[in-house]
Amino acid sequence: MALSDERIRQLLEMQMSRWERLEKWLSKHQIKRFTAEQLADSLGEPVSEASAMIQSYLGAQRREGSAAVYHLRREGRTRAASWYVGDRMADVRATGGTLLKDMTTKAKHAYALDLKHIAARNPRARPYVEAKIEAVLAGALVVLQQAVDFYGDEEDED
Repeated sequence: MALSDERIRQLLEMQMSRWERLEKWLSKHQIKRFTAEQLADSLGEPVSEASAMIQSYLGAQRREGSAAVYHLRREGRTRAASWYVGDRMADVRATGGTLLKDMTTKAKHAYALDLKHIAARNPRARPYVEAKIEAVLAGALVVLQQAVDFYGDEEDED
């Protein structure tokens, strides 16, 4: 019994990795912005699978000698995240902005809260904790922002 062309396509897709399936989808749809929910709806997959495909693509694009054709970058966090396809200077700046937002969120919602938890249990540590939080929030994050913004006036179309 011979296999139909459709069945052959299905079998080949089953052999594709998650990132390759996403790349195929991006190539087919030629879009510049999408969400995990839109990807899931388009493919008829659960959102968790769409998210796994995106994470797989990010891993592929970050590998040395990557074969990934596109570059993905995120704006927003968690389920509200939008994914953009692009490699212009504007994408470089936006990626830096996302890094700064991620680091600020992590510092405020994890680092600072963890240290405050220690200070609540160990009053002797409180001055040290407050100094550390201030150093990170008012020091290190300012340095990171300056680094991210350093080349902010470059051309947008390269």
